[in-house]
Amino acid sequence: MSSSAVKESYGIELSQETAYTLANISFVDYSYVQTEANNITQMIVMNALDAQSLVLEINDYTSVIQESKTHGSEGYLPTSQLLNTLLRQLIKPNAVYDANATEMARNAAYNNAMNDPVMIQKGARIVSVGETITPHVYSQLKDLDLLPSSDFDFRLLIGIIVYISIIFFAGAFYLSKYDRAFDNDSKTFLALMIAFVVPLVSSRYLTSISPLFSTIMYPAVIFATYLGMQGGITLSCLSLLVVLPMSGFNTELVFVSVISIFVCSVIAGQKNHKYNAAILIILSCVSSLVASFGYNLVTQASTTDTFNSALWSVIGTGCSVVAAIGSQPIFELISNSASPMRLLDLAQQSHPLQKRLFLEAPGTSQHSMMVANLADSAAEAIGANALLTKVGSYYHDIGKLERPEYFTENQANGVNPHDQLSIEESIAIITAHPSDGLKLAKKYRLPVPIQNIILEHHGTTCPGYFYMKAKKEAEEKGEPAPPKENFSYKGTVPSTRESAIIMIADSCEAAVRSRGVHDVEEAETLFRSIIKSKIEEDQLVNSGLSFSDLEAIIGAFIQVYAGFFHERVKYPE
Repeated sequence: MSSSAVKESYGIELSQETAYTLANISFVDYSYVQTEANNITQMIVMNALDAQSLVLEINDYTSVIQESKTHGSEGYLPTSQLLNTLLRQLIKPNAVYDANATEMARNAAYNNAMNDPVMIQKGARIVSVGETITPHVYSQLKDLDLLPSSDFDFRLLIGIIVYISIIFFAGAFYLSKYDRAFDNDSKTFLALMIAFVVPLVSSRYLTSISPLFSTIMYPAVIFATYLGMQGGITLSCLSLLVVLPMSGFNTELVFVSVISIFVCSVIAGQKNHKYNAAILIILSCVSSLVASFGYNLVTQASTTDTFNSALWSVIGTGCSVVAAIGSQPIFELISNSASPMRLLDLAQQSHPLQKRLFLEAPGTSQHSMMVANLADSAAEAIGANALLTKVGSYYHDIGKLERPEYFTENQANGVNPHDQLSIEESIAIITAHPSDGLKLAKKYRLPVPIQNIILEHHGTTCPGYFYMKAKKEAEEKGEPAPPKENFSYKGTVPSTRESAIIMIADSCEAAVRSRGVHDVEEAETLFRSIIKSKIEEDQLVNSGLSFSDLEAIIGAFIQVYAGFFHERVKYPE
């Protein structure tokens, strides 16, 4: 049959290649083409297709047809192309695009959607891993802007910068207002920034396992250890805000983390003694477990979801706290702050400076021990950092190690080297021991708060003995009294309550010892006189001590000396 006869009989027009292929292929190939054409036709006509859709369907079905291997002539068309050509000629569209009807259907669908919208709750799962993405699911993902895009989202970048900047500004504002000693300690700042970054980096990977698998307890332990309870809670909550976007702003993570942060910071933020690591781990995990159960009960989650949430909360909290405790020695090396762990190490009498003080300046060593007892009792009485105050007292006079024999408590056999010196030379040696102590403290890497105590424990006071001696000599020569500033210590006035307590305790202990006081009433009078002179000399203006604090300090000193003055019962020989 010629091409013109085919066109006349079937209304189709075959190309020369198509006609040649049909006329010359083998019976087997012809049967294969016929069978595939019938199968494809049956599947296509089941759907309503317009002309454009029909072409797409034919292309899809014929693209997967296997080529026949029974002929190899170059003049033959490939089987898939032959089928495609024939089907396009033979199958006609069974649907016609009606613009008016389509528009009416679109409007009706829009009105139905607006009147009865499909609500997708925040956090709802749209599709799971391994599931087929249907057109409906794809449409939802597209409408929710959850599909990846090759375009760079500058709006998102600006939002992230603003979001993070607000959090960091809040943290910097807090530190500038509530931790004065922190400003000058860049090493501690570096340590805290490392602790701040750890959950940020780890959450990038852990939140893909579970939004509740968070390491937010890691900075909570570090912040509370170095900045106390209040600092731990505040900065840990800011750290939580930084991590929150990575979890999709999961409200359960917020609730569980905040409860755990409070419990963790209260335990780790105790400044007067080292926390118990086991108790910290157990209570932090228990708080996460209880908080997770409570949240899921309120939200009426399924038993499986409740169990999974509780499990991941406990795992995240436990791993974070254990990691924070284990990395404490690293932070001790980086920073130079007075953490409880560091202070307890310095309190040991085996420290090189304590050994030197005991061997080279035994009188100063005994004086420091007594000052530590007084200061510790006073700090407890007013709610100051008793551990820092006690350890600071141990080291406040280490500057005397440079010339121990020039200080009265270390002199023996009535030999006083000052008898061979001028008043100017003597006063230079005496007033140099705070700065000498600061040099030793930096050499042995003592924490910054203890360095401040060493420099501030005499403030800008004047050693009265040498000043009165110089004043008397000037009167005998008929000269005016020398300026008091020339005889003053070159330190600074106490900037913390702990430093002020040690100043008062140091002066009171030295006065009691030098005057030979053995009566509580006399000691109280002496204490009040010394504190009055400190106030008049403006030594306590920056200390933060109130008059009620000073009364509590006097009471604490009296309590210590009441036991010290108590006489033992005389035993028979």
